[in-house]
Amino acid sequence: MKNVNYKTYTICIAVALSVLLFPSRRLEASSNDAFLNRFQGTWQGDGKAFGMSARLHMKWERVLAGKFLYLILKTETQTATGQVQAFEGHAYYWSTGEGKCDGEWFDTRGESFSIKGNIEGETLNVLWGAPRGEQGKSVYRFLEAGKLEVVDSVRQKDGTWREFGRFVVIRQ
Repeated sequence: MKNVNYKTYTICIAVALSVLLFPSRRLEASSNDAFLNRFQGTWQGDGKAFGMSARLHMKWERVLAGKFLYLILKTETQTATGQVQAFEGHAYYWSTGEGKCDGEWFDTRGESFSIKGNIEGETLNVLWGAPRGEQGKSVYRFLEAGKLEVVDSVRQKDGTWREFGRFVVIRQ
């Protein structure tokens, strides 16, 4: 009889802890979602990409019953000869709680990468790439109301980061 009471007691404690912990995890996911929701909308701005003048267009929206934040990104660069080149990428982000998010990226080069994001204050730091392939980071930092700084870098063979894109975009 003692063993039955001990088992029942243990199960009750486990259930009580899970009930207490679940709302706090949901609250953390909600605060992540609130941060990620700030990206929603259309953004545009000028900057540099690969040393050339460029324009960045981004559209962020909630999709698939609000479970994912979907990004459509397009960069248009102008070469020294005046030729315009376009690059486009799409990503799906989702909150994983505790100030973090994950995602998947796809682009016009035919590349796809896993995304690991970390929310710090007004900034979303995103690491992307493949362990044995290209690796990069994108930093999205909210400036004053309606402005967002976007900085993209790629990891060099020696482990250092080389910036290849920098923009300030404005919500449209």
